[in-house]
Amino acid sequence: MNKVLDRKRQEMLVYEGFGFPVVLVHVPMVRVRGAWTPDVDYNKLTNRLLKALARKPARLTGNEVRFIRHSVSMTLEQFARRFGVTHPAVIKWERAGNRPTVMAWAVEKDIRLEILRSRSDLEPKEFMSAYADLRDEAAARPERIRLEVSQTA
Repeated sequence: MNKVLDRKRQEMLVYEGFGFPVVLVHVPMVRVRGAWTPDVDYNKLTNRLLKALARKPARLTGNEVRFIRHSVSMTLEQFARRFGVTHPAVIKWERAGNRPTVMAWAVEKDIRLEILRSRSDLEPKEFMSAYADLRDEAAARPERIRLEVSQTA
């Protein structure tokens, strides 16, 4: 029996399914078992979110670090080794929850650049521009920002 699904577009939705709040804009929704849920490709959304985290103007939070680590399928030990720190340091960062971590800016910059390198099709010139942007924004970072990811692009 083919059943027509109820659908709508929601202008703004605060989605907590990644472990931290993400504001989704222009998100298609579908009613499933009586509840409205985002009708999105979560793999594409994860990639967009990773790119947004790499360029966000505030420091990474502990939950964002955990999301990044899980998204690249690394254990605590692998992630720590990749960025030249101990796995207890990664545990400490992740325990910060929705607060900014206390990691050194050089390590955070490396994490952000690794996201850009591995998850995007940036040309070398664009990558260097992103590096310069991260370097220049380091001193003027607000503590928290709202992440918005559009579903229409």
